[in-house]
Order: sequence, then structure tokens, then C-alpha cells
Amino acid sequence: MKVDSQQLGHIEIPEEATVSFPQGLPGFPQARRFCLVEPKPNSRFKLLQCTHQPNLAFIVTDPLGIDPSYPLPTVQSLAAHSGLEPDEPLAVAVIVTVPPAPRKMTANLMAPIAMGMRSRIGTQVILHDGPYQLRYEL
Repeated sequence: MKVDSQQLGHIEIPEEATVSFPQGLPGFPQARRFCLVEPKPNSRFKLLQCTHQPNLAFIVTDPLGIDPSYPLPTVQSLAAHSGLEPDEPLAVAVIVTVPPAPRKMTANLMAPIAMGMRSRIGTQVILHDGPYQLRYEL
């Protein structure tokens, strides 16, 4: 599948590498199909690119790289309430915001994105109970 990305130009993505978000993402209900793209090999950051909107992409990272004790079992449980299988292996990412002064980057640890590795279905969940912030400084 060919995907246009405002950040990366024209890229080729295998169909099986796409993730469907039946509910969209908060604030982007029409954006329902994404792919994870690694702009640089072995980068800490990836791009969650919408496959049908070239200008819609999110910089994401693995929350375990920020907090090794990040509550993945809680994310798994919340994702199951959103329709993913309770025992499905997940890829979990958090959205990173890069302001004009990149040293002030933040990550949204309160609302991780869970993507089922078998079903290729994704959802964003909210960790209501816990110490996590919407804008955790990196």
C-alpha cells in the first residue's frame, strides 16, 4: 500500500502493517487507519501515520523507555474493555509533542495507544488512576 506522508513523502507500507482504529482517535474520529513508520533505524521515536490523511501523523515512543514500571497490564485490561482480546499481545505507544524548542518535548503518559499485534486493531485508553500526566517532560 502506498501512503503519502507530509513528513516522509511517498512510502510503501505492507497492508498487514496497518492498524485499524474503529473509534478513531480522540479529536480525530475520521482517522481510522494508521501505520507505524520508523523514520530512522533504531530510533527511539516512530511516526504513527494516518494512511489516508497525509498531514496527520503523530510522533510516538515506547512508554517503557520513559518509565520502566509503566503499567502495561492496566493498559492491556483497558484495551480489552475497548474490544481487543484480553490476552492479545499489544504494541503500546505514547504520543510525543515536540514544540519549537525541542528540549521541551513532552509525552502523554496518561493516554497510551494500544495496538493488537494479531487483530491489527488499535485504541487509545486513559489511565485515570495513577501518577501519569498528559505532558510529561522528556
